[in-house]
Amino acid sequence: MNAEVEPVNPSLFVGDLKLGDSARVRDVTGGRGMQQRMRMLGIHRGTDIRVVHGPGKRGAVLQVGGARLALGWGVIQRIEVEFCRGPIPGI
Repeated sequence: MNAEVEPVNPSLFVGDLKLGDSARVRDVTGGRGMQQRMRMLGIHRGTDIRVVHGPGKRGAVLQVGGARLALGWGVIQRIEVEFCRGPIPGI
């Protein structure tokens, strides 16, 4: 874990975050297919993400590494995260 980033309130989902918030993925809930799809998109335990649009009723756009991913509401409600204070380097 990065020394500069302090995780707080570990019981959040991406849908609970606000525009510009940074977080670290804690878990992806759902079936095997959902977990496999998220891994293929680069979202797995320990991944740092940032909300660049939304979240809203239709979903959110996340910055994951060098990519931006548009995910629907049902998907972002299955990604459990730890909110991090301060910017996460690299995203």
